[in-house]
Amino acid sequence: MNNIQIEEVNSTLSEVVSEGIQYLKQHLNDILVSSDRTLIENLIEETKFSLEQAKSNSQTYQEKYNIFNQITNSWLDAWHQYKDIPGAINLISLIDYITNYSVAYSYLCLSLSYINEGRVGEYKADLERTVSGFSLLSEIVDVFVDFFSISELKQLKDGARNAISVSNRSVKEYFENSVELSNLVTQLRAYSSLIVLKVEKYINIPEEHAQEGEALTAQELTPRDSQAEAESAVSLNKQLRPFGLCAGKFIVPDDFDAPLPEEILSAFEG
Repeated sequence: MNNIQIEEVNSTLSEVVSEGIQYLKQHLNDILVSSDRTLIENLIEETKFSLEQAKSNSQTYQEKYNIFNQITNSWLDAWHQYKDIPGAINLISLIDYITNYSVAYSYLCLSLSYINEGRVGEYKADLERTVSGFSLLSEIVDVFVDFFSISELKQLKDGARNAISVSNRSVKEYFENSVELSNLVTQLRAYSSLIVLKVEKYINIPEEHAQEGEALTAQELTPRDSQAEAESAVSLNKQLRPFGLCAGKFIVPDDFDAPLPEEILSAFEG
């Protein structure tokens, strides 16, 4: 299972959260009184610094998880401080925006840490860690799919497809493995399949938007329900058959609705 990897995910989180905190910084005078602005201004600067750290390729996924987790906790502390202040409703809304994204990406990095990092070279232990990563990743894609860019979702889907491919088993391999190992492989394939199905259902990218690195979020595109569209098309194209197509070609006999003969009835009824 060493070849189950999800390559470096091109995260757009820094850009998204930076926009939020930049908006917050520009409107602090309208949102908070002077005595409260210093705390939020300091928090904004700390967040910008942390996001720059998280963008570095030298950081492991575990380290990025720690960074995003710290961002979340810092803003949640501010949320608790201002949540009961009537005049801070706009600030609370912006904090919700920032923390929703930081939670989504902290979980993403944690799952990728399980999948890509920390292997000890022991098959069962490494497989258990990988399965834990795909389990968490399937939950993230299921719940936080709106928060990721199209390019990110495609990378996650490709990684899940690869996991399904390399974990394919023959009947012989199935019986040679212990029950516990077989169950782990089955879980891995199930979680990976959920990721693929969720992403494929949620995104349908026009060719002009399918360029590498385009920071469109899934929320900006309308999900496509292929089955519903197909049923709609069939319904629109369906026409009622006109009456009288066989006029003069068939004569209804007088005994058309007469009871069946006894020998035929007995064959049905026993």
